Amino acid sequence: MPDDEGGHSGPETRSTAAGTLVTIGALLLLVGWFRDEGVGDHGLSPVAGRWLGVLVVLLCVLVAWARHQESPGTTTRRRWVITALAVSAALAATAFHVVDGLRRYGDGYPGVVAPLGVAGGVAVIAGLLLGAVRPAEGRWRRWNALRLAAVASVSALLVAACVPVALTSGGWAVRSATASAVAVPPVPATVSRVGWTTPMPGPVRDVRPAGAGAVVLLSDGVLGVDGSSGAIRWSYRRLGARAAWMVASPDGGSVVLGMLPQQDGGADTMLILDAMTGAVRSTGGYSADLANPHQEMITDDVLVGQGLWDDDRDYPAFSLRDGGTAWTWRRPEGCRGEGFRAVGALHHRIVISAKCGAESKFFVLDSATGRQVAEHVVAITPQGSLPPEVVIAPDRSLALLKAYEPVRPEQAVQLLDAGSDRILPMPVPLYRLIGYGLATDGKISKPPLLRDARTGEVRYQQEISSCAFSGVLLESMVLCVRRGDYSWVKTFLDTGKAALTLTPLGTQQPADLPVELGPRNEHDTDRPLELVAANGAVIVYSGIDGRDGSHDTLVGLR
Repeated sequence: MPDDEGGHSGPETRSTAAGTLVTIGALLLLVGWFRDEGVGDHGLSPVAGRWLGVLVVLLCVLVAWARHQESPGTTTRRRWVITALAVSAALAATAFHVVDGLRRYGDGYPGVVAPLGVAGGVAVIAGLLLGAVRPAEGRWRRWNALRLAAVASVSALLVAACVPVALTSGGWAVRSATASAVAVPPVPATVSRVGWTTPMPGPVRDVRPAGAGAVVLLSDGVLGVDGSSGAIRWSYRRLGARAAWMVASPDGGSVVLGMLPQQDGGADTMLILDAMTGAVRSTGGYSADLANPHQEMITDDVLVGQGLWDDDRDYPAFSLRDGGTAWTWRRPEGCRGEGFRAVGALHHRIVISAKCGAESKFFVLDSATGRQVAEHVVAITPQGSLPPEVVIAPDRSLALLKAYEPVRPEQAVQLLDAGSDRILPMPVPLYRLIGYGLATDGKISKPPLLRDARTGEVRYQQEISSCAFSGVLLESMVLCVRRGDYSWVKTFLDTGKAALTLTPLGTQQPADLPVELGPRNEHDTDRPLELVAANGAVIVYSGIDGRDGSHDTLVGLR
């Protein structure tokens, strides 16, 4: 065995190389503890990868300890057993990261943790095998300063090289593509057939009319779909991200996407994109102190935030041009506003409702400036404890202002005209605004009728009204699922097939149109079939994931 005192030594070089490889590999296997890339659509659990890395590191420490205990020129059975266990664990960790990386690569981006984990596992295996083929040389008992410096220097260089990787890798996860502006097709007045079917690259969470057709929320981002052809025009997706919410401006020009933070308790990431091209206008934070926005909190100019608690009096408005705070409106002292419908957004107006002592107040603000342009007050009885609400028409032309326990019963529901900011006469109580100037009446004890919201005139009977209430109303047609009873849901979950009822408003002669989206996961029955009147088509989708990770599809009716 060559002596440590003499010049060049093959064993010494191999020993240093083995220690360096194991040290570097161990560091790479622990990267997952410092970087959380989530699971993505098909990735493996990062928790398993982290603990596999810890197991490998612990076994490597045991190998070093066992070698340290050996006499020079010997090899004990104990070291061979521990080395075999360490190599097996490193092989398992390497295989885990290979599979994880391939799955993520199938989503378009393998991440950083998986490739580094593969490199770390291979380095550990090589280092362990290199050290195992040599008997103990006595050097493990007295590592000299030069050898320690060599291992530390190489490891430090590796860590330094990983710093720019870690700083820039966030952008690597983004898979985006933009499109050019095109003419916006109109929302169809009627439909008669399935015009296109487009597979989606993941489960569909939401669909909103915007851009050249619609914007589609996935679990990790958003897509822009052409309403005329069904083609995916643009995309913005971030591997491993958790897309929480999406809203689109009433004019269809902007889409705002909220991404949850990697760790609970932080601020969401808010992205504002051009709905026509997919270009990102701004990326910023959306405070965790604000409730997730819904579609009735966005105008053509701003997205309005609402606090989580009753004592949160500020309503910040974020510009859709650059994401900055355009203005902040403060609710008057002594007023409280809460609930899902405390805020309602029209094209260029924001209506904020609040209970102020013995009054329900509705504040109408200019959405571009935050300036108050009108205020509507309803006196309520001392028994009135519920806060008032704002209900917006889908086309943003009208709004219902609802006050509970009013002194004058006729003021329980009032009709606000978006063009004039005035309260309009309402001959009959209205319950819900449907669009195109129509609404269902407030006689909830009887089948609802579809009325002209301004005049109260009955326009359509119960069959049309019920279909419009549960489906979608077009200019000359109403569409809904042919229900009968809820047995259709079981059939739809099993086969992915459903029949839609199409009723022209002129003839009022219904016809059936079959659609097929593929089998769904039976453990979930929320939002089985959704209809969206978009530019160029009526889009049919399911809010339930496709079975076996497939059948995530949009169907366009034209």
